[in-house]
Amino acid sequence: MSTFEDYRLLPFGRFLDDISAKTPVPGGGSVAAAVGALAAALARMVVQFTVGKKKYAEHEEQLQQMLAELRRAGEMFGELMGEDMAAYERYAAARQSPDEQERARALATAVAVPMEIVAVAAAVTARLDECKGFMNAMLFSDAQVAAILAEAAAASAAITARGNLPHLPDQNEARQLAEKLDAMLSRAKAHRDAVVGYVVK
Repeated sequence: MSTFEDYRLLPFGRFLDDISAKTPVPGGGSVAAAVGALAAALARMVVQFTVGKKKYAEHEEQLQQMLAELRRAGEMFGELMGEDMAAYERYAAARQSPDEQERARALATAVAVPMEIVAVAAAVTARLDECKGFMNAMLFSDAQVAAILAEAAAASAAITARGNLPHLPDQNEARQLAEKLDAMLSRAKAHRDAVVGYVVK
């Protein structure tokens, strides 16, 4: 990861420029992680405007926990952006290597990183769904946008993971991972739909 830019420390325009450049990284996986980071940040903003309010006092502990989890999710997405770039370059190099073990390890990482993005993004949608009934009503549309972004991050990262599954030497493992992806995406979509369809009272 040390060979890549930490885009969290750079202007957003730099990230956009590097995505559009004629280089393979940052690519789809890193973009998916960035979208997940945006979702977590937007959700945190809504919760920040909810905690401490008398109207939601009975849910304060749960909201504080959600804040901590969203902060960690944002940090994880930031780390996964770099890990995705490193995984791509390692796998690209390993494909030219005679070392079968290194190819297998590199491929495993190229699958594991986007699957982790899916898992974290799905967790964000779940927390938004869980807390949708007691979030600041004035900003609930932002929570809905966060849910849409989180589900999009999961769906996008899943495409990256699926692209590598056919290359796994153990196709039973590949099928199990594909089923795991399907399950995570199904849950993420259900949570996203529940948040987007929720009517604030």
